[in-house]
Amino acid sequence: MFDIDVKFSDICIKSIQEKDIHNLKKWFISQHMDLKYYINFNDLYERFLEYYMSECEFFLEINKKGNLSGILKGRIEFKSKNMVWISCFCVNEDLINEEEQKSILENMMNYFCMSFGVSCFLTGVAQSEKNTIKILNEINFKVVRVNKEFYTNYKHKEDLLILQKIN
Repeated sequence: MFDIDVKFSDICIKSIQEKDIHNLKKWFISQHMDLKYYINFNDLYERFLEYYMSECEFFLEINKKGNLSGILKGRIEFKSKNMVWISCFCVNEDLINEEEQKSILENMMNYFCMSFGVSCFLTGVAQSEKNTIKILNEINFKVVRVNKEFYTNYKHKEDLLILQKIN
C-alpha cells in the first residue's frame, strides 16, 4: 500500500482508507448504474484489502472541491523498468471534464516518475469505453495488445485493449 496525497488546482488525490469504503460504494453505484459489469460491496472491499495488504498497490480517491469525484486504482511493479498498471480510472464526467481527466492522469504519472522512477505506464480498457480511449490517446497511450472476449457476461462479450504510454 502506498500512502499518496497529491494536490493541484482544485483536485486532491489521496489514498483510500477503510472508513471511506461505504461512501465510495455509494458513489460508485450512483455513477455507474448502467455498467455491464456490476461490482458488489464485497468485491469492492476485497479490492480495498488487496491494496491495503500489498506494498505495491494504490487505491486513490479523486476529490474536486472537496467532493468525491473519481477513483484511480493500480499497482507499481519494480523491475528492470519500473512500471505502473492502472486497473481502474473512473470519474464523474459531470464534475471532471476531459481536460481535467488528462491532467489527473498526467499529474499522477509525473508523481510516479519523480517519486519511484517509473518509466512505463499501462492500462486495460474495455473496447466500448470510447471516451476513455480517446483521452488516453490524447496523452500518448497507444494500443499494444488486444485480449479477445476478455469480458464475458451472459450474452455480452467484449475485447480488452491494453494501452501503453508512449514517450
